[in-house]
Amino acid sequence: MRSIHRTIPAALGVALLLSSGNHALAQTATVDVTVQKQYVRGFGGMVHIPWAGDLSAAERNLVFGNADGQLGFTVLRIAVPDGNTSTSSYVATAKAAIAAGGLVYASPWNSGGDMISSQFASYADHLESFVSYMKGQGAELYGISVQNEPDYGDWKHWSATAVHDFIVNYGDKISTKLMTAESFQYRKNMYDQLLNDEKALANWDILGAHTYGTSVRDFAYPLFDQKGVPAGKERWMTEHYTDSNTDANQWPNALNVATDVHNSMVEGEFNVYTWWYIKRSYGPINNGAVTKRGWCMAQWSKFVRPGFHRVDATKSPTSGVYLSAYRGDSDVVIVVVNTNSSSKSLTVGINGTSVSSYDRFTTSGSKSLANEGKVSVSNGSLSLSLDAQSVTTLRGTGSVNPSGSGGATGSGGATGAGGSTRADAGRDGPGASGTGGRAGPDVSADARDMGSSGGAEGTGGVVATGGTTNAGSGGSSATGGTSAGTGASAAGGDGGGGQVSGGGIATRTGGAQAGSGGASGAGGASQGSSTGAGVDSSNGCSCQTGRPAGGAEALTLFFALLVLAWYRRRVAVHRQSPAEGSQV
Repeated sequence: MRSIHRTIPAALGVALLLSSGNHALAQTATVDVTVQKQYVRGFGGMVHIPWAGDLSAAERNLVFGNADGQLGFTVLRIAVPDGNTSTSSYVATAKAAIAAGGLVYASPWNSGGDMISSQFASYADHLESFVSYMKGQGAELYGISVQNEPDYGDWKHWSATAVHDFIVNYGDKISTKLMTAESFQYRKNMYDQLLNDEKALANWDILGAHTYGTSVRDFAYPLFDQKGVPAGKERWMTEHYTDSNTDANQWPNALNVATDVHNSMVEGEFNVYTWWYIKRSYGPINNGAVTKRGWCMAQWSKFVRPGFHRVDATKSPTSGVYLSAYRGDSDVVIVVVNTNSSSKSLTVGINGTSVSSYDRFTTSGSKSLANEGKVSVSNGSLSLSLDAQSVTTLRGTGSVNPSGSGGATGSGGATGAGGSTRADAGRDGPGASGTGGRAGPDVSADARDMGSSGGAEGTGGVVATGGTTNAGSGGSSATGGTSAGTGASAAGGDGGGGQVSGGGIATRTGGAQAGSGGASGAGGASQGSSTGAGVDSSNGCSCQTGRPAGGAEALTLFFALLVLAWYRRRVAVHRQSPAEGSQV
């Protein structure tokens, strides 16, 4: 009888080993092009001529063209002049973007101080004068925002109520699409009043947000889903960069951009993704050439074109792998980011399209949007091996079935890329001073250093006049939480609890985010529990929690049940035999 007891654990162990081995060999994701999410307007970046100069004619072709070796950007953000708006500075670059099929929008910075209601009328005239001038020059703006970062401190300060009141009373004076003020940290209290007041809601078109220091768990905005989406509003990510201290060609640091784009499109459901300076040592182009960060963005911008929709897909089929999918009238595009230091095998089941093969393009440490031939579809799925620390785009053309209504969040679990910590040392602006960034023309620093991959940038902190010291130190949370006002310091980026706002950056109160939910490390913090083929919340580990058993899993289960049935029968036989039972 003892031999029987020894046999059953061994047999079950073999069954479990077979099961775990099967999971290691192949992970499965699903894409359903019939389930539609948000509309995609495009991807692009900023030209701020007073601080970083303009693009040359050759650089405009490089950025907005979509031929081989070009980025295919379709979004350009420019600055509204603080004084005289009748300036031709931005006209040539704006025209180039529009001629290539892109759109142009503008954001005002303005001088410091508080915005008060007595200034509303003249301010509305100021915005409208720039709109009118650009239209008259043949470079019509798609939209204009109320204010760049009203809650940051260096620019004109607006309270949430002031933004609301301006839009209610003067929003209809602007003759192009009006964007809300753009919170530097996507603080929802800057937008809640605009969504909850029907009169305000009628007077704006686009929610603009920056995601500096925003935890991936805070990318979602249920109130916008409830009230903004049905009203036809869009949400745009209008400024972000992962760090400014690292050269844009440094790998795998540059891969953080791909994770950032993924999170913005999937977790934030943004219609637009806008990088900070297009031309910079840490930007998409530098010295007239596309950088690794630029190629990471191009994995989306060249293939996911204006008018596409994101569609339902397993967003994290295994730990460190992030997937999103998009469809046009006849195209299906799948983008997969592998942040792991080893290659990963992936099988993708695709529903709702007759596309039979996909062109594959990869950016990695040794590849820059390399065309790697075709991947064939067999029985509705395809298989591929993902290069270590890479981003891969699959583009197929064929029949695409009609899609359903959009707006909902995609299936699967979610994990962020670590959130980001912001070492605010001013950003190439007049009068900014700091020690953590790259010098711009006639200014001292570019330091909005995000440390997006777990807070790697900002270890030790960057001190800024009028800003904060923010020590990323691996992206772990602030123990106990810290309220940081002007010139204060914050240890870490993502604490639990609410935001405490002061004159500078706000941190969170409530202590470190360890254990359940996961600390924000190099792979990012897990965001709660998940169902489906997603990411579990326990310490940020990946867990396949809802995927139906395939053929190998079913065979393993059958084997285990067979062994168990055999064991029970042997026990029954032994219990019926007194002689054998006396030996037990």
